[in-house]
Amino acid sequence: MFPVIVCIAKGERDYIEEFIQYHLALGFKYIYVYDNEDIPTYGTILSKYKNNILCIHLPGNNYVKGVQYIALDNFVNKHMCNPRITHVVHIDIDEFIVLKKHSNICDFIEEYIVDDCQGIGINWQFFGSSGKTEKTDEPVTTRFTRCGRYGDPHIKTLFKKDYFVKYNECHSITISRGHIKSTNGCTIVGPHNKNIDISIIQLNHYKSKTLQEFRCIRAHGHADIVKSKQVEEDIDSNFKVFNINDVEDLTAYNFYRTAVMGVTSI
Repeated sequence: MFPVIVCIAKGERDYIEEFIQYHLALGFKYIYVYDNEDIPTYGTILSKYKNNILCIHLPGNNYVKGVQYIALDNFVNKHMCNPRITHVVHIDIDEFIVLKKHSNICDFIEEYIVDDCQGIGINWQFFGSSGKTEKTDEPVTTRFTRCGRYGDPHIKTLFKKDYFVKYNECHSITISRGHIKSTNGCTIVGPHNKNIDISIIQLNHYKSKTLQEFRCIRAHGHADIVKSKQVEEDIDSNFKVFNINDVEDLTAYNFYRTAVMGVTSI
């Protein structure tokens, strides 16, 4: 089994190594990083992981569609044909896959992506600032441990590549056979799963971080929207929407500390 991640990065110098470390420790075999900086950046930062990543330079956002979709098209047309690849998921650098029942993504796949299930829609779980106001060098997964109570309907899709047809957008795919499902057995069509199940797997979305960081992130714009079509937004108001701190969830915290840092969990 050879599951891979495809992602796009801009303004992620301080965050991307944690993302790579975490997901390699989770059992992903390879990560395709689309470097959206003006000057190639992430190949140098991630040089120690060169056996497990490929950085593809894709600058700017003046394409016919958002640069995120240009990256996905490039991956599908040039890299998905790699015969080693068995499963694929597209996530962003501020998204971390969290397993509640398994310690390795291959074990999860062996149990849930079987029979007529060709992929699992992983529901978002928004993590807020945890009351923090300033950026530090501490890893994202250990800085922010408070999140929403129930999860969010948006999904990202982890799928078996055999019957893949196309990406519908950055969340869902079209397949030629079988179904995309939730871990509770519900069939998912499109980018949302309202039958939210985060008991087995969830996608921690560290979208807000601190207000200081959110302002910086938003200054880079949106990768899924062409630059000429992006509109000015009220960044501070948007921060309040995503700054959700209802309950504490230490799953990613403990995984990162034990699997990456080698520290005993709490």
